[in-house]
Amino acid sequence: HTKGSRWLPAYEVFGEGVFFRLCEGELVKWENLPGVLDRTAKLRHSQEVSDLGKGLPKVTPRLVMLHTLSHLIMCEMAHTAGYSAASLGERIYSGEAGAGHHGMAGVLIYTAAGDSEGTLGGLARLGETGEFAPIVLAALERALFCSLDPVCRELPSQGMDGLNLAACHACALLPETSCEWRNCLLDRALVVSAGPGAHPPGFMDSLLDSG
Repeated sequence: HTKGSRWLPAYEVFGEGVFFRLCEGELVKWENLPGVLDRTAKLRHSQEVSDLGKGLPKVTPRLVMLHTLSHLIMCEMAHTAGYSAASLGERIYSGEAGAGHHGMAGVLIYTAAGDSEGTLGGLARLGETGEFAPIVLAALERALFCSLDPVCRELPSQGMDGLNLAACHACALLPETSCEWRNCLLDRALVVSAGPGAHPPGFMDSLLDSG
């Protein structure tokens, strides 16, 4: 270190991952539905009265839905790619459109290691055409039912400080090292609903219906 120099410690890692983003137009229409806003308001209230919640990003429909979708897909990828769920990580890119900037709605699922032998290509392969769609559909079908339903889906809140809605260890929670926000701000009902006509509608309902 020399006088006047500016530097930060760093280390090199090798990894692989899959990034996907959702259609902004469809997302805007969904996140402004009254049922979606009402359900998200319950989680926002839990965040406002929680000390833990103050260290988490502000609850919005798209953020909770993206975070939950990320967890569901990570669980499915762990079964397919040969990695344990604890070796996977996530980055959520969520932001509503505003003055001078576009909305964000993306997820990066990745694994990284300091050793060049630490990644074997199995995760990146799942992002290829023909591989990713079946994983998403399988994750959505699995999310329709939890072994703790109807309790899991119908509880007014659960998890640390009530910072989850329909999400428990049987369906949507991951190892703590894999989750960006300590397994908080999760709700399966915003991804897939309980069935036709259910409220609120899940953002992925139409995809699941179309197969």
